[in-house]
Amino acid sequence: MRILLGFLFTTMLVGGLFAQSGTVRGLVLDSADGHAVSDAQLGWVGEGGLVITDAEGRFTLPLRNAGTRLEVTHVSYRNKQLAFKGEKSLTDGRWVIWIASRTIELEPAEIKRAKPEVIFERKDVHAADLFINGDGLWVLAYQQPRMLRAEADQSIEILRDVRLVLLDTLYNEKATAALQEDVLGLYHDLRDMPIVRGTGQAYGAALQDGSVALMPFSLDRLDKAVLPWTDSIPDWVLGTAKDNVIPRVDHVALAPAWDSTAVVACVVDSFMMQLFRSEYKYLSGHDKVIAMDLARDFRTDPETVAGYMAGFDKNIWFKPVYAPMFVVQDTLLVFDHCQGRMRKYDHAFKQRGEAPISHHLNKKGRDWKGRLLQDRRTGTIYAQYERFGQSWLQTIDPHTGDMGAITRLTYKYPEKVQVFDGYVYYIHRPFESLQKRTIYRERVR
Repeated sequence: MRILLGFLFTTMLVGGLFAQSGTVRGLVLDSADGHAVSDAQLGWVGEGGLVITDAEGRFTLPLRNAGTRLEVTHVSYRNKQLAFKGEKSLTDGRWVIWIASRTIELEPAEIKRAKPEVIFERKDVHAADLFINGDGLWVLAYQQPRMLRAEADQSIEILRDVRLVLLDTLYNEKATAALQEDVLGLYHDLRDMPIVRGTGQAYGAALQDGSVALMPFSLDRLDKAVLPWTDSIPDWVLGTAKDNVIPRVDHVALAPAWDSTAVVACVVDSFMMQLFRSEYKYLSGHDKVIAMDLARDFRTDPETVAGYMAGFDKNIWFKPVYAPMFVVQDTLLVFDHCQGRMRKYDHAFKQRGEAPISHHLNKKGRDWKGRLLQDRRTGTIYAQYERFGQSWLQTIDPHTGDMGAITRLTYKYPEKVQVFDGYVYYIHRPFESLQKRTIYRERVR
C-alpha cells in the first residue's frame, strides 16, 4: 500500500513540475559519436511552430501530453519521429534524442579540366591576330595567305582578303570592315587603338557610329612615330629606342606639353657589345678612315660605326637585347635579362631598387619563349614557356621578381598569346584538321 501511494505521489509531483514549467528541455546528439547536433529543427507533429537547436544541441519545447509525436529534421541527418512518453522520455530531467547521419549517393561524375571557351570560330575565314581594348575584341580575319611571294618575303606571312572584325563583350560580331590590300599584321598604339599593317600603308581602326572606320597613314610613320611609343604615365609617354643592330636598348620618355625628353633606363649586353665594337679591328685602312669620319659627323666613336658598317647583326652569334619596360601602378619595371635583374623606377625616372629575376633560366623542364606578357587590365606580368609544343604562363612578382602561379594552356602550339582581365586568349588550329584558325580563351591563375 505504501509503495502504491509513493508511486502515485511521484507521478503527481512530476506532472506538477511539467504543469508548472510548461516546457520540456532536451538535447539532440549524433548517434555515431555522441556529439551535439546544432541547427536541428524540432516540432510537434500537426503543429506549425518549430524550434532549432543551439550550438550545443540544446532545445526547449512547449509541453504536450504523453503520446504526442515529435519530428526532428536536419539537412545532414535522417528525419526522425518519436512519441513523447512523459517522464519515461527523460534522462536526468532532459529529453535526449539520438539521430543518424544521412547518406547521400551522387551519380558517378568524371572530373576533368574544363575546355577552353571558343571566342571566334568561322567556317569561311581564319583568325590571324587579335587585340582587346575598351571597344571589345578586335579580330584580324582572312580567307587565305598569299602563296606567290617575292624571295625577300618568303619568311613573312602575307594575308589576302582580310577584314577587321569587332566583337562585343559577349563575343558577338558588332562591326566589320574589309581591307582593300594585302595585310601583314595587327598592332596597337599607346592609346590601345588597333592598327593594321598593310603592304602599302597602315590603317588606324576605331568604332564610329556603330561601324569600323579605317584611317590610313604611311608605314614610315607607323615604324618611326607610333610603334616605338608603348605606354604612358601622367605628363609623359614612354617608348623604346632600338634598331636590332647594336646590342643596346634605351627606354625613353617624352613630355609633349613642353617638348622635353628623358632617358629612363639603358640596357646593354656587355659581352655582345665587346664583339660589336671589335669589328673595327678587322676593317681595312680605308674603311677605318671612313668609320672615323662618320663617327665625327654623328658624334660617336669609330668602333660603334664599324659595328654598323660590318653588318654585325648578320653574325650567327648576334642576339638582339630583349629588355621590356612595363608600367605597374606607380612603378616602371625594366627587365634587364643581360644582368638578370629587374630594375624599379618611379615616375620621376629615379631608380628605387632592383630585384633578381630567374624566369629566363629555363628551369623545371620548361623553355622560356623569350617574351613577357602584361595583362593591361590588372597589370600582372607573365613569362611564357614552351616545351614540345606545350605552353605555360607563370606570374612574376613585381616586388621581388619571384615566380608565382603557373597556368598550363590546354592546346599545344598556341599563337598570338595575350592576357587580358585574368584570361589568356590565343589562336589555335588542331593539327591536320579542316577547322579554321580559331580564337580560344581560358582562365589564368
